[in-house]
Amino acid sequence: MQTCKGCGGAGCKACANQQDTTPKIFLPIEPMGEVRTTQKAKSYDEKYKKYAAWKTHLRYMAQSRINYIPSGHAIILTDLTFYMPIPKSGKTSILVDGKRKSLKVYEGMPFIHTPDLDNLIKGLKDALNKIAWADDAPIYKYKGDPKKVYSEVPGIEFGIEIQDLF
Repeated sequence: MQTCKGCGGAGCKACANQQDTTPKIFLPIEPMGEVRTTQKAKSYDEKYKKYAAWKTHLRYMAQSRINYIPSGHAIILTDLTFYMPIPKSGKTSILVDGKRKSLKVYEGMPFIHTPDLDNLIKGLKDALNKIAWADDAPIYKYKGDPKKVYSEVPGIEFGIEIQDLF
């Protein structure tokens, strides 16, 4: 299997077919959404402490795989995919017409539970501040629809394109 330059040898899920596309970066870490809390509560909120530790871990992983983008560029995140872990039972339940239904989970199946997609995106962009970019404000669009799916190998996969402004 050929690995791309973007994944740092971690072996992203689409390495073999990347000749004509932006190289993808695969960070093998279970995705986590942004946690909202007050400034005062950050010192004792267990959910925030877990999020802060996750963010630090993701930042260390990303440092070796992503080159810093200096200011003055527009940024496009491409093919953003959050690979959520498949439950140990291999099943999940969903609410259909007010009744709980059990479903067998498979690789690539849409993940329709919390965390919400927008909170996953916020968490990733927040973690990559000062690593990939000074601030996430220059990210002006997503190419390909961001998604969250079940996977045997949890992680976050995306590409970064840079557009010069002048």
